Amino acid sequence: MLEAECLRAINTVGLDAHVGFLHEMNPSKNSLAYDFQEPFRFLVDLTVISLIDSQKMDNKDFIRTESYSLRLKPTGAKKLTEEFNNWMNKKVTYQRRLMICSYVLLLKTRELAQFLNGKKRKIDFKTPSYKIERQDTDEIRKKIIAISYTEWKDMGFSKGTLHQLIEIG
Repeated sequence: MLEAECLRAINTVGLDAHVGFLHEMNPSKNSLAYDFQEPFRFLVDLTVISLIDSQKMDNKDFIRTESYSLRLKPTGAKKLTEEFNNWMNKKVTYQRRLMICSYVLLLKTRELAQFLNGKKRKIDFKTPSYKIERQDTDEIRKKIIAISYTEWKDMGFSKGTLHQLIEIG
């Protein structure tokens, strides 16, 4: 979903989604979209944490495949999409105005295009700084941290970004 938002912004400003800076360039990959996801990736993490913490998702929203991976059923995909859209529509202060996150993503893409064509002398991906009220609880964080690597793996997950975010927070 975040990649689609990034692709929309990239296409809107007329950049080539296949020409990235951080990710490997390959005609079959949207390297610039992958690059652009990085400053906004926390929105996906917050979406997942919010769904877990609010207990909006349950076992009926998933299916376990023959290889023991978890996949979303349509009900789960709908909940995830709605929650992600909620986060993309949250307002942040940018350029002294309140703007929704999806519009900030578009503005940042536009700023990159202006930097690349020489209309801007520098580019800043540190702003806006996002002040987001925590949606998780100490209880849910402790539960996630307490899961052993073996248990985590048995459930079909890796201890990726979500686990690191919880440990640091």
